[in-house]
Amino acid sequence: AGCGGSDNGNLALHVTVSGLTKPGLILKNGDQTRAISVGETAVYFPNLIAEDSTINIEIAQQPTAAECKVDPATSTNIKANYYSALRPVVYCETDSYWLGGTVTGLTQDQLVLTVGSLTATIRPETGNSFQFASKIYDGANYGVTVLQQPAGLTCTVQNGTGTMPSGDKLDLVVTCVPNAS
Repeated sequence: AGCGGSDNGNLALHVTVSGLTKPGLILKNGDQTRAISVGETAVYFPNLIAEDSTINIEIAQQPTAAECKVDPATSTNIKANYYSALRPVVYCETDSYWLGGTVTGLTQDQLVLTVGSLTATIRPETGNSFQFASKIYDGANYGVTVLQQPAGLTCTVQNGTGTMPSGDKLDLVVTCVPNAS
């Protein structure tokens, strides 16, 4: 307890948090908990820990619309020392969902839709429903546009912009009509 410290220990427990974009994450080590803010990457627990105590970082509460995992090699049943108290890592990933919808009036090859760097190629023989090949993160803004019109048709997207909800969004409507001659 000398030098103004508590007699709990002399090591600061530091956790690196990666990928946290949603609120609500709470970490736990022993009887200590620490709420983590969005964007916070260098996290210190409030109380010092003793050398040779056990570091066992746990997720006390997952963030909204995301999942975080503790790296067991750096954070589970580790004996505390100056080096190990600085190594724990938590990785987070925001939930993601499918974006798609239906197409009407597509009679010619091929319609290409885009959202960011993702594309969806739709052909008449593949049916009237589509979805992008990769999922979109919860809460991400999206804007679906026509990248390539089919020959002789003009296609428009309805419900094509918004914020990705916490679940699949498959209600986009693409309507294709013949070009005026």
